[in-house]
Amino acid sequence: MTAPRTFTVVGNWKMNTLKEDIDKLSSILNTATIFPNTEVVVGCPSCYLEYARQQLPPTIGVAAQNCFKEAKGNFSGEISPAMIQDCGCEWVILGHPERRMLFQECDELIGQKVAHAQKAGLKIVACVCETKADRDEGLTQQVLAAQMESLAASISDWSRVVVAFEALWASNTGVLATPAQVQETMAMIREWLRQNVSNDVADSTRLIYAGSVSSGNCEELARLRDVDGFLVGSAALKPDIVNILKALQLSASIACTARITATLHCIDDE
Repeated sequence: MTAPRTFTVVGNWKMNTLKEDIDKLSSILNTATIFPNTEVVVGCPSCYLEYARQQLPPTIGVAAQNCFKEAKGNFSGEISPAMIQDCGCEWVILGHPERRMLFQECDELIGQKVAHAQKAGLKIVACVCETKADRDEGLTQQVLAAQMESLAASISDWSRVVVAFEALWASNTGVLATPAQVQETMAMIREWLRQNVSNDVADSTRLIYAGSVSSGNCEELARLRDVDGFLVGSAALKPDIVNILKALQLSASIACTARITATLHCIDDE
């Protein structure tokens, strides 16, 4: 029997934090209850990686939001896996939709970054995404398969990879993906892993969802069979993040209460 996948929440601060903000967010996270079988990582701007690592407990991981495909060289503005590790951090987010869309990073480049980061020993949050046009034109499966194929060719150790899916049409657009839409797409990714990598990888790889995750929808999404956590954007900059960290336990508690209530109703009807 496959062991339960670790519930994983990655709070991506993006380009939003100065030291005073990191102090406030660290204070929130330092006092938050992190339940067993839950892993928490924050994505930090590269200039503050070491500072964030110092402010947060070792139980919370710190991730760079990007890295380059080479160990060193004349690559102004880039950061290497070794630099990330030298700051005391062991995670990197690669292929984020903003890198793909705003900075025009192609599948090939992202794959090269993933391969180098893995070789250097970093843990990776590998991102895939779909646009509104992809969904409207019925291309979701095709687009995700191409992104996953590029990632899979670059990954040698799936136990050190979390795959994040973002529905761009449901990110800060005022439109939320329904639980059914989220589950359908996450199941699609897991089935791709089953058909193209292995059953073990499909069963054990953590798949996390991004797309306006908040304290208002995290509990329902956490109950989905193929959702193993979240990549959180704007809510990671607010106290809301505490509720999102608890989403798995809260959803389990609600499900348990529902089962007890249903049982009592059955008893009353007899």
